[in-house]
Amino acid sequence: MKSSKYSRFCRRLFSKTFEELNISETNKNRLLEKADISIVYKEYYSMVLMNIIIGFITSFVSTLILYLIIPHEITALLVLIISSVIPAGIGVYYLSLPTSKAKSRGKDIDKYLPYATNFINTMSVAGISPAEIFETLSTVKLYGEIQKEAKKITTEINMMGIDTITALKHAIHISPSDKLKDFIQGMLGVIQSGSELGEYFNRCVEKYMISDLMGRKRNLESLAVMAESFVVTVIAFPLFLVIILSIMGMTSGGISFEFLFILAFLILPMAYFGFYVMMKSGMGESI
Repeated sequence: MKSSKYSRFCRRLFSKTFEELNISETNKNRLLEKADISIVYKEYYSMVLMNIIIGFITSFVSTLILYLIIPHEITALLVLIISSVIPAGIGVYYLSLPTSKAKSRGKDIDKYLPYATNFINTMSVAGISPAEIFETLSTVKLYGEIQKEAKKITTEINMMGIDTITALKHAIHISPSDKLKDFIQGMLGVIQSGSELGEYFNRCVEKYMISDLMGRKRNLESLAVMAESFVVTVIAFPLFLVIILSIMGMTSGGISFEFLFILAFLILPMAYFGFYVMMKSGMGESI
């Protein structure tokens, strides 16, 4: 998400409001940087406030028109519910977006960090400087969000004229991954102490690779348990249930059609969706 004419207009509109609130912007701006949202605090939250207002006006007017066309207690209740739920939903979404995106980026960085450190170690063995290593890393799309973090470091060094140590210190503050923070912090310590980076990179590669292997093994075990649960709960159990109900129906006068309808079109789809949510939540991804 980047600055736009709309977001800048919102900032100008609500600038005095945020000045009166006198909120510290440092932590808020840092969170937006971690989430890779290229908007300053006042501009982002001015846009959020405007979206909430637009959501309220749109939902209130549309439901009010519906009430005027069909005056009834239900439509009157819809005016109250929808004009409250939609602005609240917009607010919750945009207010939680920086935190959720920062966490998502942190997970992506942690996932690719073992392989990125191996790449860094290989270049270090060839005698390439840390600044050149991150410049090269910033061009490799294979490592996901790590590429963006490397781009930030490279931009500060090449375009802003900041030295490598200061750029790495900035990267620690805005990184959403604790592992990457520790890696860069250790790298800084080695550089400032005058020691060899090669030995430090070797230890990091070994540590992160072992951690990645352990994480993959845990996820495979979780996937095995999930697969067994899926087969039992949403494949085998419904089949056995239908067979049992069919046998019982022969002696007790038939199967309830309503129950089968609820089972087929409500319970089973909800069960499938539940397993889908579990998979998307990260149980099927490497740590």
